[in-house]
Amino acid sequence: MGKLFFARSFHYLLFLFVTLFFNVTYVLAQGETEAEYMEDLSHMRTIVLLLIAFAFVIMFGLIYVVKSHRELKHQYTIIDKQKNEIATKNNELAFINDSLEEMNVEKNNVLSVVAHDLKTPLGNIQGLIELVYLNRDNLTEDQTKYLDLIKKVVVDGIGMVNNMLDVHKIEAELKEVTFVKTNVFQVVDKVVKLHEPFADTRKVDVKVNHSNADLEINTDAQYLRQILSNLVSNAIKYTKEGSKVDVIIEEKDNTVEVLIGDEGSGISDDQMKRLFAGYKVSGSDETDGKASSGFGLLIARRLIDKLQGKITVTNKPDKGGAIFTVELLK
Repeated sequence: MGKLFFARSFHYLLFLFVTLFFNVTYVLAQGETEAEYMEDLSHMRTIVLLLIAFAFVIMFGLIYVVKSHRELKHQYTIIDKQKNEIATKNNELAFINDSLEEMNVEKNNVLSVVAHDLKTPLGNIQGLIELVYLNRDNLTEDQTKYLDLIKKVVVDGIGMVNNMLDVHKIEAELKEVTFVKTNVFQVVDKVVKLHEPFADTRKVDVKVNHSNADLEINTDAQYLRQILSNLVSNAIKYTKEGSKVDVIIEEKDNTVEVLIGDEGSGISDDQMKRLFAGYKVSGSDETDGKASSGFGLLIARRLIDKLQGKITVTNKPDKGGAIFTVELLK
């Protein structure tokens, strides 16, 4: 359609210029000498050629404009199509995201119900075990040994249930974060003293190193205590029996770091990738094959995010063991 239009336009202009040329030539030829006629004819040829050249310029300019318009229109069509595709994908992703959120809420609710349902019978079993302990003098050595094992299993089960409930509370945001001035050393000291009985059973020496007992940061003391408690407990659990755990408080320019190092077997690259994922079971020679659900580290990661801090882990380069670093804003 465009080509036909330009061809007709060009023919029309050419016809117009040729007609004009001959008409002017005829007019000039009337009453002029041959010299004057030839001079005027030369001028007319120049004018006509210039007009023809101008017509070509206009024609090619119009061709370029129309072609550009077509390409632009084509690009707009492609863009509109892509926009529609993106909008469709966004709607699909929004639907999937809503479904995942609903599934996550349902999962948390199921975990909460299961945890509550397990907590009561486990608590009852623990109570019965304590009653039996009152008459442990009448038990045989094997009976006492099995009773101790049962108690350990029940205590671990209750701990896992409590961790499941903690995860549910964190994800459901049932507790608001309260930032207040908090003495870091006092929090660390309370956590270490809380785990002294556990450390004594494994003959592990937990040492706290610091340079400023009055160091304060703006944080949620309860969340910080829970984070450090999980990490110190893990360090005692996974360090070699008869070794030590170091808890170091370091002050930086704008942050405070709490480093918790053990003398265990370290963490493999595969374990490092899923260390904070939770919902896993692992065992270790240093813990007598004791299973770990990974809830503690999952909780620590979720809580540190709420405190706007970071938690990292590295293996000791020169000897066995791992170092967990908790970085907090002042």
